[in-house]
Amino acid sequence: MAGLRPHEESITRVVWAAHILSCLTNTRYHEEQHEVDDAERDGDTDEPSDCETDYETVETAVLSGTRDSIRRKFLDCIAQLLSPCKGWDGVTATAIREGEDRVEVDIARNDGFLLDEDCFGSETVGYCKMLEEYLAGSAGGTNETASCPTEFELKVIDYTSRRIDQWIEELRKTRNFDQNRLDWNSQQWFGQEAAIEALTTMTDLILQFDADKGAIKSRPLIVQQAYRCLQFTQVRQLFLDTFGTQPGSKLWSRLNFISRPLVDCRLLRSIAAREPQFRNCKISLVSKPKTTLDARYVVGIFEAWQRLGLDSTPEPVARKLGPSSQRFEEACAESFSLHAEMQLVLHYDEECAHQPTLEYFGCSKKTCLLCETFLHALPSPIATRGRHGVCYPAWGVPCSTSATVEVAIERLEKSLVARIRALLNDMMYSGQKSLAANVVQSGMVSDFSHLTLEEWRQKEQDVWLFKDKQMTQRKDLLITRQYDEEDRISWTEIDVYPYLGTDKPFKGIMRIEHNPVRCRNLGSGFAGFAPYKEGYCVSLIHRDAYLEDGSTTNRSILASVRASCASTTPHEYRGPMIALQGIHHEDYADITLADFRHVMDYLVSYGNTHIRESVPDLHHRAPKTVRGVKICCYGEVKLHGSDRFVSVDVTQANQISLGSGSISPISVCLGMPIRLWKDPDAEFRHDPPGWEGHDLTADSNPNVAYLMVETDSSKDDWGWAPMYWNSEIGNVWAVRTDGQDLAADDVAMMCHFARRKLQRMFEDVMESGSSLVSRRRVSDFITWDNMITYWNETGGHEQFGSQD
Repeated sequence: MAGLRPHEESITRVVWAAHILSCLTNTRYHEEQHEVDDAERDGDTDEPSDCETDYETVETAVLSGTRDSIRRKFLDCIAQLLSPCKGWDGVTATAIREGEDRVEVDIARNDGFLLDEDCFGSETVGYCKMLEEYLAGSAGGTNETASCPTEFELKVIDYTSRRIDQWIEELRKTRNFDQNRLDWNSQQWFGQEAAIEALTTMTDLILQFDADKGAIKSRPLIVQQAYRCLQFTQVRQLFLDTFGTQPGSKLWSRLNFISRPLVDCRLLRSIAAREPQFRNCKISLVSKPKTTLDARYVVGIFEAWQRLGLDSTPEPVARKLGPSSQRFEEACAESFSLHAEMQLVLHYDEECAHQPTLEYFGCSKKTCLLCETFLHALPSPIATRGRHGVCYPAWGVPCSTSATVEVAIERLEKSLVARIRALLNDMMYSGQKSLAANVVQSGMVSDFSHLTLEEWRQKEQDVWLFKDKQMTQRKDLLITRQYDEEDRISWTEIDVYPYLGTDKPFKGIMRIEHNPVRCRNLGSGFAGFAPYKEGYCVSLIHRDAYLEDGSTTNRSILASVRASCASTTPHEYRGPMIALQGIHHEDYADITLADFRHVMDYLVSYGNTHIRESVPDLHHRAPKTVRGVKICCYGEVKLHGSDRFVSVDVTQANQISLGSGSISPISVCLGMPIRLWKDPDAEFRHDPPGWEGHDLTADSNPNVAYLMVETDSSKDDWGWAPMYWNSEIGNVWAVRTDGQDLAADDVAMMCHFARRKLQRMFEDVMESGSSLVSRRRVSDFITWDNMITYWNETGGHEQFGSQD
């Protein structure tokens, strides 16, 4: 393999190992895979999901789940709606990118939506458009009944007709399905007449169903009736009591699959009704690439065995692999289509779209062994709804030279080779356990062993009881539910003793609803009063006076913050802190690793007023970052040789930390309002040593002072700058109030115009009596065109130079 590049070698070895593993396992299942029923033995089939109870309970469970679990269900439902048939071709995967008021869902399918080009058929595009409109109309929730499906729901039934027809046929083939239905009129079902009536109607429709005749009319009726049966909790028990446990469970499972189009649609609408941003959903289809091994790497199965480092081929293995030798070479020479999950990985790796905001791929079925292993081998692992353990040898390896994919492929290769070695070990040594003769143990040793085992089990049980007791006590101490019987209200009380200190300090709580670094909204209504809450927050509980009560620096937070930002930390954090996830109804939940990232980002940005200079010609900046201008004070220019106007990058976190600032009246008249903040850095608040020879103090900034002159002719302080902007100014940050980038040249023109032209006009009017008419004349003169004219007439560009 010396002629191969390392990454290309890993790709080749993955293909070899996958084919060898498939040959060794015959059935394509691995030893650790649990036994499943016939309906699931083909990895391409549907899987039972949410089949243990009625639909209403399932919906309640989904909507009351965590934020991420709701989004996972959303992706799984969309994947199932875009999967028109059972089998490999119909397997669909989805990923989500979520913004503050919209979501984007990328969808890939194994068959590439039946197109080899980069464009998609009008039918598929139109179907996705209808889904977007369906979600957009979900504000009122799911008011439809089983007998009244919407236009899109009927379209879904037609789109997934092949899958529905297969499950109807599976249900009809179930043993004794058409024989026991008359028994439902028995007296033993007294009080369950509505459920029996729904089930009887559905049974008649299914037995009369003919996929070749009248299916267009009868299929929607069957799906609607199956959906109606799921509304009754008694239907499942009817199946179990009538047909027996195993056949009854199969019937119930198939009934769920038949009703799945409506179930998925109604769940999507319920989720969109709860999460407003899901109503503004954009669906994008991902094209299907293929991979092919170079002819040089198409070798025999035994040569591949040697190149994988598996040493010599034992005789039992040779007998097993020998018949597959020719097929092995032919299979390795074929072009392999990427599975839907791998299409999404390559889609993001090639930067065709931004990375998903949720590390989860929705799927219309469980993930195969190779996809699941690859996704978990990524530096940032991606979860799925589960795996079925099948190893498909015709598996396209994502061809990419990025470090992320290379690492995952190398880990996948090692995992496959390790599985082959484990199978080899089982084949060679599985029978050796029975070679030794059985020896009768002495009574003394037997009694001693029994006593020892009993003592060990008792000690182990005591340890677990003690551990459970400690955990229970700790949780009871930290979070307790309180109830006022008189007012009949309940609330959650957090007992932080002794976690914040044995002196029982007053506690303060920072509620984090927004991640300013990654521009993600976690929720709303927690940090301040609101009529209702959405999402969740991360509650950071701390000693209320940790900056004044002698608390020592929290070194853990200090190290984490330093690792996430510059060497200087924007704020000092002292004393112990507790992080919890705040959810609805004033309750709390366990913090996740993602929440810990949000906490670190918040602590990094809290009080952070450090603003960096812009990099010239850099068009891609962090989200919510705008280009502003630093108006340098006299000391900055003289001591550091800085330009008077410097472009800087101002983040949203910077603006929050700096506060509301002040808007320049001159800029408002010019039609480009800008907001100003004094730089909190106190470097020039006092004249440095040896400054005596200068006419101005180091913190003087006349450009800003003149820019802040009042222009409202009705005010007494017309023509004057506020005291705050007339002394101890220092460096000043400026941004546009409309959120657009601010050019340094524009600020230079404003300051030049205000300082050299307008100030003289203000002084002339005030010296002549300052009449209201003359004041308005000056205010009317402050226009963008007049500023440009004055700039060109006085050669302002020569005085200031290019300030980009």
